[in-house]
Amino acid sequence: MLVHLGVDDIDSPRGGCTTHFIYRLLGKWLDDPRVKLIDYPNLIRLSPGVPWKTRGNGALVLRIDTSRDPVDLFEEALVYAEEYVAEYHHPESQPGIALYMGEVNDVLKRFSNKALSDIIPSTLLERILSKLGDKILYKRIAGGHRGLIGSLAGIGYRMIDTDYTYELIAYRTEENYGEPRRVSKDSIKRMAIAMKGKTFLNYDWETDKPLILPHGPDPVLLGIRGEEPEYVIEAYSMLEIEEPVEGAIIFRTNQHTDAHLMRINNLGEAFIYRSIRIKVRVYSKPRRIRGGHVIFKVTDGEHVMDVAAYEPTGGFRKIVEKLVPGDLVEVMGVVRPMSSSHGPTINLEKLHVIALAPRVKILNPRCPRCGSRLKSAGKDKGYKCPRCGFRAKDLPKEIIYQDSTLEPGWYEPPPRAFKHLMKPIERFGREKKEFPPYIMPDKFYFKGEPLYSP
Repeated sequence: MLVHLGVDDIDSPRGGCTTHFIYRLLGKWLDDPRVKLIDYPNLIRLSPGVPWKTRGNGALVLRIDTSRDPVDLFEEALVYAEEYVAEYHHPESQPGIALYMGEVNDVLKRFSNKALSDIIPSTLLERILSKLGDKILYKRIAGGHRGLIGSLAGIGYRMIDTDYTYELIAYRTEENYGEPRRVSKDSIKRMAIAMKGKTFLNYDWETDKPLILPHGPDPVLLGIRGEEPEYVIEAYSMLEIEEPVEGAIIFRTNQHTDAHLMRINNLGEAFIYRSIRIKVRVYSKPRRIRGGHVIFKVTDGEHVMDVAAYEPTGGFRKIVEKLVPGDLVEVMGVVRPMSSSHGPTINLEKLHVIALAPRVKILNPRCPRCGSRLKSAGKDKGYKCPRCGFRAKDLPKEIIYQDSTLEPGWYEPPPRAFKHLMKPIERFGREKKEFPPYIMPDKFYFKGEPLYSP
């Protein structure tokens, strides 16, 4: 029987990691001939706009062809999940687990697509559960419904006709949780250079900092993102890891595919917390505000909305500051809620400059006597020359057309500002369109020491 086991929100601010839970669960199941994976373990990133997410809002899914009783399989996973959660329980976490039997149906697919871009209310969850009937087993392990929403949404997103990437995640041994991660910085640099085009977002050269190492107390040692499983394995083998490793696993994932961006037709559909992309005109000249953030307004011809390039986006803000009213652009990002100082605001993730408006500078006319630039003589009084005293009322303004230092094209923040789903420009043209519905993955689960071989 085909079953899909989904888990979400197993981690917490105190530690733990849902991917680590899956790594350990597979350690129990991979030697069981009655349990066969039909896909790589799936890591499905859901809406980045969810305000209560722990870290990356990722759901994990195992897709299994099994001769075991699905109820027994679910109960075994549930018991282990409850044990894992007990180690790291936090009142903000709402872990959930679900097992779906059979091929993923259209109801779950639509639910998943919405969860990629939007907030899912509990009322919709209850409707979906009632429609799935006896095809679904589920449990809210602790707290509310958020983890269950993620579990179902992950199950419904199969990635057999969408873009996907891979991530190899390696885990620390428990005595090192909370300690600085010991991976040679020079080896990360060498890997990033050698694997360019095959892996991505490994290193931020502007700040000279690795991007593959997290900073929290969780079990993750490192994560390498790439286009194919063999690429992330090769990259992993180049790293000089200077601490014990529990093991590593490769996930197939929607990370860095822009799967979260919903195309909308007008800014009236730019709801709070929704992830959107839309073509608009620049409405106001960008301005830098306190904190270093750059704000400008855009319009669809009817609505006007703020867009922000925040300080962590670094030099990307200088590109944004070159925009002028009338430019045709496509903006992408999460809609942040209004505050006392501003309305709903699109947090700019990527900018597509489609067409530029004329860059025009309008100046007062020059004095016909001495050539000096005239100044205003007062409201409705025309001009006067500050040098020779000449006065005139009806001289036309001087219009100067300037070349723009901005070119049409795509622009993105530096690598350090990337979130999990944001697609880097270097992936343009590498998008995948299909994946076999059934495949037995090979070389995706590693126990013990790293693969480094000098």
